[in-house]
Amino acid sequence: MKELIYDISIASIALMLFVLVMLAVYGSYWLGIKKHLLNSEPMKSQVTNIQGALLGLLALLLGFTFSIASHHFDERSEAMKEEANAIGTTYLRAQALPESVRQETLDTLKSYVETRIQESGISLDKEAEIQPLLQEAGKLRAKLWRLAMQAVKDDDRVTTTGLYIQTLNSLIDTYGTRDEALNRHIPEEVNILLGIAIVLSGLSIGYTSALYNHRPSVAALVFMAAVIILTCMIMDMDRPRRGFILVSQKNMLDLREDINLQ
Repeated sequence: MKELIYDISIASIALMLFVLVMLAVYGSYWLGIKKHLLNSEPMKSQVTNIQGALLGLLALLLGFTFSIASHHFDERSEAMKEEANAIGTTYLRAQALPESVRQETLDTLKSYVETRIQESGISLDKEAEIQPLLQEAGKLRAKLWRLAMQAVKDDDRVTTTGLYIQTLNSLIDTYGTRDEALNRHIPEEVNILLGIAIVLSGLSIGYTSALYNHRPSVAALVFMAAVIILTCMIMDMDRPRRGFILVSQKNMLDLREDINLQ
């Protein structure tokens, strides 16, 4: 099933949260004033306790989601590095293959690196642009395997073709690992729960302000704005190849440069 929040831009989510929080703060403030509960000490105590509990829950959810997003970001960075290392090692060992397949294998590996770099630079929500590159990468991997089988027929030594096939297997495995890391993110339900907690915290701040007969303070509004910014940063970190926080392609770009120099 297609997820809704994951496909909405971070800017739209930030604006939506800001509007909802402002409505929650000032709506609950107006409600508190209208109910004339300013002198009710039991009410003040209850609402203050609830506010503390809500803010504690919000802090817990923020810490939980940040931990998950940070872990996913590290996984994607590690997967990128491992794939680049696997391709680089495969290229080096391909130079020891029989002459009948050596140059074609090296050229295919160069094309594979270019395809992976191009695909990595496209946002995941642009499926129409990504799919042709993924299909091309699959064709190139299949070609590399056919060339490897031909190399075995021409030279079945473990120290040459055997080691090459081992690293080619690693290349294929790291592709799957990286693809899986790209598709892993915080469940939509957790993000929705976090949004609800933010709005409820805004409600408690506005209502508590009314009970103590003062308008919501600037400090409280700044605090809620900081929470929204942190929430959007967490969501942005958990969205591969879109937004502001992106996994660096330095390893793959360095590999392309090294290959072209050989």
